[in-house]
Amino acid sequence: MNDRHSTVDEVNSTPGVQPETPSRAALWMSFWGCGVLALVLDQATKWIALATLDPYAPPSVIPGLFELRLVHNDGAAFSMFQGGRWLFIAVSIGAALFLPFYLRSLLNEGENHSFYPLGLGLIWGGAMGNAVDRVFREQGLVVDFFHVFWKDHSFPVFNVADSAITAGLVAIVVAAILFGAPDHPQSEKENAPDTL
Repeated sequence: MNDRHSTVDEVNSTPGVQPETPSRAALWMSFWGCGVLALVLDQATKWIALATLDPYAPPSVIPGLFELRLVHNDGAAFSMFQGGRWLFIAVSIGAALFLPFYLRSLLNEGENHSFYPLGLGLIWGGAMGNAVDRVFREQGLVVDFFHVFWKDHSFPVFNVADSAITAGLVAIVVAAILFGAPDHPQSEKENAPDTL
């Protein structure tokens, strides 16, 4: 740990040499870009699935392993916890409001790794994708169509939103393992703008 900080100090003390880190604006762009992209892809693929897939004749993509099986579920991600439509809507809205403020707190603490905004953005987009289904689709049913299975073992059917949430969580865990807790440089805390 001391070697790491001494190396950073050496770079900072060298005239004209500055460590290249993403700007605060670039990190926010990563968050919102990933979030909106995940949301758009989720809704677009659900629209295509509804328009083209026969729920009684799922097309095989990888025989014996992966197919496109159209189902509607009233549970959470990966068809878990059936029922509770309005609870899931409330949780999704809470996540949509909490995640940007959580990212802002990380940036105010000096966090500058792209993994965190990318991961949080994917979770935001996935949560919003399934929330759109629960609010606007009939009976609040979420459209799922990815089905992975092996012999007698079947993974719950899922969608792009579920995949985005999972990928976002993995990105955050990887960031925590690789980079540890955020640094807390006082100068960045004092100078950081208090806007999203």
